[in-house]
Amino acid sequence: MDILIYLLKTNLCLVVFYGFYWVFLRRNTFFVANRFYLVGSILLSFCLPLIKVKHNYDFESTLPLTLNEISTEYCRSLFYTPILSNFNWIDLLAVIYLTGAVLILSKVAFAFFKIYNLLINGDPLGEEETREGRNYWLLKSEDSISSYSFFNFLILNRNDLHYNRSMITDHEEVHIGQWHSFDVLLLEFVHIFCWFNPIVNLYKHSIRQIHEFIADGIVSDDEKVSYAEFLFAYNFKSNASSLSNNFFNDSLLKERIMMIMKERSPAWTKTKYLLIVPLLVVMGYFIVVKDIRRGDDAWKPRTTLKK
Repeated sequence: MDILIYLLKTNLCLVVFYGFYWVFLRRNTFFVANRFYLVGSILLSFCLPLIKVKHNYDFESTLPLTLNEISTEYCRSLFYTPILSNFNWIDLLAVIYLTGAVLILSKVAFAFFKIYNLLINGDPLGEEETREGRNYWLLKSEDSISSYSFFNFLILNRNDLHYNRSMITDHEEVHIGQWHSFDVLLLEFVHIFCWFNPIVNLYKHSIRQIHEFIADGIVSDDEKVSYAEFLFAYNFKSNASSLSNNFFNDSLLKERIMMIMKERSPAWTKTKYLLIVPLLVVMGYFIVVKDIRRGDDAWKPRTTLKK
């Protein structure tokens, strides 16, 4: 039952934190700050429910109930409703949850296997062909896939190696240098544990967006139009893996071009990030705090006696 309450708190945090991002931050061009907000909010969502603080302050008015005051009996009453006699709904939920987690885990494992095969089948290029001072492995692939990066590996397909190498290498080096693959991997593991929460898919899409916006940021103002034309002209290719940072992702093409052409956000909009402080205070109260004056029966199920 403690695991159920932990998952409830974690997913509630994810919903609230992403809602804040969607309302206040997603249109900003402070991409690095948005990236750290999304990744940080995910880590906080998993850490906050593990913290428990008890208080017994003397307030004239009663404070709102918090999630730490949900009793085990109350949660059990929600699922032990006698619709069918001798049927354990919690066991059914556990089976459904574990089945979904195993399916997502299998999908992630397959993606790892796919990208592993691409890496071992890639032909390493000599050190003289790798840019001086760049600390990554440069590989060439004969497969008809989009060029991509994964942690410290940069894989170029045959066409890009000869025709688009400089532009694509510049782009992918940003992904490598800023460890964008860590974010992708983190979201995949979050998806395993919170597969039932649609907000996780929105997190994944937003992280992918921000990664591309950051990497596209290397283009100067004078090169924006030609770079956008290049993205349009670049042949559509199948993605290498859901775990890799592909140079071309057709689902993000429109958003990338719109953001490339967009005016940079004015400096005053950075004040929006200050709203994170009251958000953390409110979330911290409802997730972390427990009023010991109310005891463990604050959310105890009510029973009615029939006369």
